[in-house]
Amino acid sequence: MTKRMRLLVSVVCAVLAVAVCALYAQHVEAEAQRERTQTLQRYGGDVISLVVANRALEPGETVVASDVEARDWISSLAPEGALLSMDEVVGKEVSVPVAANAPLLELNFRDLSLIKDIPAGHVAVSIPITEKLGISAAVAVGARVVAYKATEGAAEPLGSSAIVLAVPTGGSSLSHGTITIAVPSADVSAVLASSAAGDLRLVVPADDVKELPKQKKQASEVEPQGNADSKKAG
Repeated sequence: MTKRMRLLVSVVCAVLAVAVCALYAQHVEAEAQRERTQTLQRYGGDVISLVVANRALEPGETVVASDVEARDWISSLAPEGALLSMDEVVGKEVSVPVAANAPLLELNFRDLSLIKDIPAGHVAVSIPITEKLGISAAVAVGARVVAYKATEGAAEPLGSSAIVLAVPTGGSSLSHGTITIAVPSADVSAVLASSAAGDLRLVVPADDVKELPKQKKQASEVEPQGNADSKKAG
């Protein structure tokens, strides 16, 4: 075989290898999409396509195509105002932060001048209202709420209290719409992550509740009694 022929065979093999890899990638993606659709359908209800964030999006960022993708979602579980088309989000500037793997909503691009003033040091965050969230859409604008991360057998506060900025209009459903709250800037990441994970809970404290309960220390953090006694003796 001549050198030219060997070179030609090598090029052909390389092209075939690339084509096979591309076909395999398409097959894997199609299979994953099929399994996701079947899983959603097992829960019942029609399946629709929503635009979902591939990463956390912060206020002021302009959405590019790689930031989002279309994913199947059960229509009855889709939050109010969820966007269905990539064209509705690409090129737009985010005004309310979005958690990774969360559907993008009309409220994420809302003109913040239309809602109650955001207190200094806070960030407006939109949270889909579900039965697990534990708060009604009828909660009053301006109310103080406290965010908790609820896990099996335990719950811990996610920083300081937040303030309700906007609620869905014309209803008090416990599992419909989106609530917008002003969250202290240091607590935004924790609140968004907990909302995306489905373990976020919001509670409305009474006016006389001024402080959040402190998180219990782990056993390793508790000072041995002997050491405490010796310090007192000293």
